[in-house]
Amino acid sequence: MIDIIYAVGVGIALVLAYYVYDSQYWTRRGIVQVPGKLFLGAARSVLKLKEPRILVLRDWTKKYGKTYGFKEGTKNVLVTSDVDIVNEVFVKQFDNFYGRKSGILSPDPDKDLQVHLFQSRGPRWKRLRALSVPTFSIASLKKIKGIVEDSAIAMVDIMEKRHGDGSRFNIHQFFCEFTMDTISKLVIGQKESALFENDRVKIVQSMFLRDFDHPVVLSAFAFPFLIPLIKAVLYRLDTDITRASRKLRSEIISAVTNRMKEREEKPEMIGYPQNMLDMFLDASVEGEDIEQHTGFKLSEAKINKSLSFDEVAMQVVVFILAGFDTTSNGLAYTAWFLANHPEVQRKCQEEIDAYCQDERIDYEDLNHLKYVEATCKEVLRLVPMGAISNSRTCMNDTTVCGIDIEKVVLHVIWYNRNCEIKDTWIEVDAFSLHVDKSIWGEDADEFKPERWLDPNFKIPQIAYAAFGAGPRICIGMRLGIMEEKLALAHLLRRFTIEKATDDKELRMHGALILTPLDVPVRIVPRT
Repeated sequence: MIDIIYAVGVGIALVLAYYVYDSQYWTRRGIVQVPGKLFLGAARSVLKLKEPRILVLRDWTKKYGKTYGFKEGTKNVLVTSDVDIVNEVFVKQFDNFYGRKSGILSPDPDKDLQVHLFQSRGPRWKRLRALSVPTFSIASLKKIKGIVEDSAIAMVDIMEKRHGDGSRFNIHQFFCEFTMDTISKLVIGQKESALFENDRVKIVQSMFLRDFDHPVVLSAFAFPFLIPLIKAVLYRLDTDITRASRKLRSEIISAVTNRMKEREEKPEMIGYPQNMLDMFLDASVEGEDIEQHTGFKLSEAKINKSLSFDEVAMQVVVFILAGFDTTSNGLAYTAWFLANHPEVQRKCQEEIDAYCQDERIDYEDLNHLKYVEATCKEVLRLVPMGAISNSRTCMNDTTVCGIDIEKVVLHVIWYNRNCEIKDTWIEVDAFSLHVDKSIWGEDADEFKPERWLDPNFKIPQIAYAAFGAGPRICIGMRLGIMEEKLALAHLLRRFTIEKATDDKELRMHGALILTPLDVPVRIVPRT
């Protein structure tokens, strides 16, 4: 009995010693490290809904400098706003950083069947990316422009009916309805606009507004060998962490199944896609083969142009998620900036009046809205929302600008799964990068859309990370910009947006995407 107690004691001591040693990972490498707690590191500081990760990283940069590290449980996280390091990680050494940082409870990006474009990596990512690119070509956008415009017009009509009298309202909710209405018609086959009648809005909002400062999530960060067991339990129980995502996936799988049956009954539909879902189904095949790889080089990777049923469903899921919150939030922040900068709003309206004179706006007319587009870009410079997209996983040991970056993956076979205990994540502090005066000039903190139209304004391309950077830059960027320009054009040619509060800044939350709590404005009919 004494021997058993002694063995247990020694085991506990060794585990504690390992965690103590590992807790100083970055300090041992000469990198400034954010203080943290044993087992969790600084994880709790970056997982809270009410204290957005993006803003926490920005504050840490002010305190610790452009490049620093912290422990997120057993994960090693290097945060940087150094443009040279960002360029190395996202562009020059893409083959060493081709994996995106994955959620602690997300599917295995290499082996699980239900993995979408955002989560995938290696050959699978290249295949999914190649199959998705045609969906966002200029030719495809021209075809779907009318669908987007119908939703924009419906949104402004409802806005006028409810608040055309100048009453105060939260414009963010209207943009949420607009973007979900657009996506539902593009990827699920919804026939008519259903603003303020779509339950999917609340489902997706709840997914983005989850609080990850949760015992289950913290346990996964601190003791990753428990992840397979935690996943097995969560996927069988109805919990706050998984409820919304399970409901959305179930709905999408049903929509894909129904569309497949419809195509079987009408074979003439095959090869003539009516929406994004049809495009993915045209590329689908029987079988669930997943590419296995031990290494990856973008230039040498070969792909087959086919999708499994699960991949079709997951592509729909990711386009709903990626296309909803970023666009709706971007529009909300733009409305706020326009209300606070009436001179900018007036220039936008003058441009819209000059080029958008017909009831319907042609795709070519949108291309003339240079100042409107510059305004949207400037908003995203000052409020870069999508922090999680600006992250990478180190896939091979390498050196970046004199810093040794280790893959440091430790595998544990348990619960019939190969569990990764440690790895290194690189995150870009886009907030700090976007207002770096050494890059953007002394007016970096100012809202100045004109900077994007100045022919003498030149910055490194990598310095603007609103849509990510490198080969994994947001594939839906063109669609998002088109949605914003259409919505703003139809809104601003009928109304002027005015402030409805004396607040200087918006209150924001969101552990994943930086989301405004409320965007109070008034709309005044133009004369």
